[in-house]
This record gives sequence, structure tokens and C-alpha cells, in this order.
Amino acid sequence: DWIVGAIGPLQFDVVAARLADEYAVRCRFEPLPIVTARWVESEPDLLLQLKSRLAAYLAHDHLGDLVYLAPSRVHLELTKERNPGVRFHQTRERVLA
Repeated sequence: DWIVGAIGPLQFDVVAARLADEYAVRCRFEPLPIVTARWVESEPDLLLQLKSRLAAYLAHDHLGDLVYLAPSRVHLELTKERNPGVRFHQTRERVLA
């Protein structure tokens, strides 16, 4: 499954229309309880710990980089506080791994 993020529900209609018009592909969107995403970077042992504790909130982007999917801003801030050795980047370009 793919996760597509957008600012506002009308953007999903645009994506669906373009997929249908340009590629003859039908799609269906389902809402997810995600407020924001952060690309994750850290030492391998800390990433393993993070993966074991937060597996339900982690995914990989199209290039295979680890992404944290925060269900709320509070959850994001608590996760950052509880994982001081992990860096949470707002954009993928900052991840060098």
C-alpha cells in the first residue's frame, strides 16, 4: 500500500483525476490518523530500539528511508523527548544515510 500526503482533501481528488486521465488507473483513498511525517536518522542500535517500540508508526519512503508517522503533535514531541539520540527531519533531503 502507498501513503499519499496532502494539504487539504481536494488535492486527493486532483491526484485521482490525473491518475485516471493520464494513466487509466483507478484509485481509492482512505484517511489515516497521521498528522505529520518525519524522516528518522540515528545510530543503528538506536534505530533498532525505535523500530521495536514504535513499529506501528514507522514506514519506508519510496527510496527505503525510515519515516515516523506521527498521529498527533503531542505524540511527535513525546517521541522526540524519549529518543534523544534520534534525529527527526521535516524533509527527506536532510537524511544522509
